[in-house]
Amino acid sequence: MRRSINSPNVHSHKNPIPHAAEINGLIISSAITGIDNDTGKFPDSKEKQIELSLKNMLIVLEEAGASCENVIKVDLYFKDKSDRKIVNPFWTKMFPDENNRPARHSHLAILESECIIQIVFTALKKQKNS
Repeated sequence: MRRSINSPNVHSHKNPIPHAAEINGLIISSAITGIDNDTGKFPDSKEKQIELSLKNMLIVLEEAGASCENVIKVDLYFKDKSDRKIVNPFWTKMFPDENNRPARHSHLAILESECIIQIVFTALKKQKNS
């Protein structure tokens, strides 16, 4: 059975979609951005927006009962692909072991307004034995 995952600590989507969905321990997110949940706005700083988008990813994972250890792949959608270099310091802090990082792919995308990045992740939780 599919379970929708939403966190009150991450800005809600404009459309009627959850932050992520899970079936049998497989979790796939919708687009996660760096909107500040307190203000409902994108920060002016690219670094802050990227930091918040990764933080929001962790919040959604936690809401799903998972962590960054469960992440298999992260897709990053950029308005300007040269911004991916800004991600790397945050990435290596989140995934310090170079032998234990998820796959990652960057895409060029048309993003609305001040949004510079969207994240989509795939994660797999270990299933409890019944």
